[in-house]
Amino acid sequence: MEFRNVSKSYGAKKVFSSFSLTIREGRTSVITGASGIGKTTLMRLLLSLEKPDSGELEVRGRVSALFQEDRLIGNMSVKNNLLLVTDDEPMALSMLEKAGLEGEWKSRVDTLSGGMKRRVALIRALLTSFDTMILDEPFTGLDDESKERMVSLLKEVIAGRTLIVITHDSDEYALLAPCDIIRL
Repeated sequence: MEFRNVSKSYGAKKVFSSFSLTIREGRTSVITGASGIGKTTLMRLLLSLEKPDSGELEVRGRVSALFQEDRLIGNMSVKNNLLLVTDDEPMALSMLEKAGLEGEWKSRVDTLSGGMKRRVALIRALLTSFDTMILDEPFTGLDDESKERMVSLLKEVIAGRTLIVITHDSDEYALLAPCDIIRL
């Protein structure tokens, strides 16, 4: 993935001006920076949800994403939320177990805690077919044990593919190591 002299503004607010960046394929990159600096805009550009005002953006392969909001369907079960993106029920169950959610397969999503919803949303993203995964604040609302479980699962699934994690939490860099740290 590559940004070449990308500029992006929202009205008078300039987010990027002649911004260039190369994200190395097959590696984990952590994008960090102060609130409002453009981390989520960068993600939206990578996903083609926004167009740059100028410059070039090159994205190769299939991209999956986890947004800051979980974007789960609350009145559906965990099972049905996961099976929206895959037919591999045994894999979905295995991931739930690794995430410590083995008993929640039939639970309605709107009955889960915030941290449980976050883990289900991350599992759903991991179950999609992708070459690159972009995660925006993926561990928000998770306790330390849940973070470690999810990082372990993430590393297992991502192996050899490109992972981009957007976070403001410097404690997460160590969990994701080895990784390239990109400060905006």
